[in-house]
Amino acid sequence: SRIEELHFAAGTPYETVVKRALQKPEQAMKPEVAQALKKAVTDVVEHGTAKRVKGAFKLSDNTEIVVGGKTGTGDNRIEVFGAGGHLLRSKAVSRTATFVFFIGDKWFGVITAYVPGATAQNYNFTSALPVQILKNLAPELNPYVDPLNSKNCGTPDATRITQTSSRRASASDAPAAPAAAPN
Repeated sequence: SRIEELHFAAGTPYETVVKRALQKPEQAMKPEVAQALKKAVTDVVEHGTAKRVKGAFKLSDNTEIVVGGKTGTGDNRIEVFGAGGHLLRSKAVSRTATFVFFIGDKWFGVITAYVPGATAQNYNFTSALPVQILKNLAPELNPYVDPLNSKNCGTPDATRITQTSSRRASASDAPAAPAAAPN
């Protein structure tokens, strides 16, 4: 079953109801384009700038989960050039490093390192930083990616979602917190 409606802050000035929109799915791109794109971003992890995260996500049977993504680094500056293309001034505006990724068929995300302003000139990190952060987070994320993994995140007691039927769910419908799962 699906969540059809979420109701927040009932009876307050901040009351909000979020409902599922009835929309017909729309194809965003041709299947062969999607397949080529998935291969390209998977190659970034298999052979390219994000290869350090390869093998970090595994199912409980030790099968690797396919990970793909795109890395990017920005040394964002205002530069002034003189005659002959000589650099006259360079002022750091910010520094960014980003990894946009997917894990398997259900999970995706973005990790960005960002330093604003003049202090950005003191940093030289690249997109390897967010890739390494994802790799470091993998042991904590694996149980969510693979519900049968060690932390039992896929058990009914691990996640509580109140689903609506003909009436709205409210905070009083929320079950008590489950007992901690043994490690």
